[in-house]
Amino acid sequence: MKILQIGTGRWGTNHLRVWTNLHVDLYVAELSDAARKKCIEAGIPEDHITDDHRNFLDIVQAVDIVTPAPSHYELALEAFQKGKDILIEKPIADTSERAQELADIVSRGNTIFQPGHVFRYDPAADFIVDYISQGHLGRIQALTGLFYGFKRPRTDGGVTISDAIHFIDFFNYIMKAVPVKVMAKCNDILKRGMDDMSWIWMDYGDVYAVVEANYFSPEKKRIITINGEKATLVCNFASSQDKIKIYRNRHINDNNTWSTFSGEVIQQEIPPAEPLMLELKDFIRCVATRSKPKANAQDGANAVKIVEAALESHKQGKEIYL
Repeated sequence: MKILQIGTGRWGTNHLRVWTNLHVDLYVAELSDAARKKCIEAGIPEDHITDDHRNFLDIVQAVDIVTPAPSHYELALEAFQKGKDILIEKPIADTSERAQELADIVSRGNTIFQPGHVFRYDPAADFIVDYISQGHLGRIQALTGLFYGFKRPRTDGGVTISDAIHFIDFFNYIMKAVPVKVMAKCNDILKRGMDDMSWIWMDYGDVYAVVEANYFSPEKKRIITINGEKATLVCNFASSQDKIKIYRNRHINDNNTWSTFSGEVIQQEIPPAEPLMLELKDFIRCVATRSKPKANAQDGANAVKIVEAALESHKQGKEIYL
């Protein structure tokens, strides 16, 4: 299968590494001279490397877009018009209007369009979805997500659209829905004109979800907590071992008096696997079999819409209905 990767920046280097281990016929488009030299060092033939993606667009079957967010819409639209299947890193566009327009356009064709919501491909995600569907947590009462760590801020978007969007999408995935309204507070500590700390509240009707993201906390955290009426599940995506713990804790109402019951704590082992590797493998499968990916264009558009609503909520100081 011939695949064109466009962009080999900070996250793009990971795509490049994985593709070179998946035995595809990989072509690369990269504007930077230094980055193109690194592609050669990675084993990509020189005649498979260019500074203009249009040089290869007609000869490949699929396109992997790993460029800065403001370029996503135009590149995806161009690939779609050429009849190419598309894997595109999140966010699928830099505005909700463009994201929804892109989702509407690709829905009218037979294109495989897979947004890069990589947490859906973590093996822990499969366990969580199955565990909830089997009723082990009971009714979901609340969700919280912590996505932060000390790192260099991205230049193509704030922390909400760059980082918080991961758990925003993941909670949509868990809830099989999108929130009815969003409220948020954001901060621009570094005074870059973009948020670098944010708190997002999402209302799914009778369930609230909260996502916190920032670039400052010294410890890297990728933790979600799902409170259910029967138990609470905690998943630490950043951990290689003991990734999931299930606490058989619950509140009990006896004649209008609430008490707590602390049950057993279950440590669930999750087979180690790289989510990005699983994501790209699934893209190959979807292209070959014309199957639906775990995330589609509308999922990508929904995530951008929630991010935009969060930023608008902070600006207006009130809840924003979707």
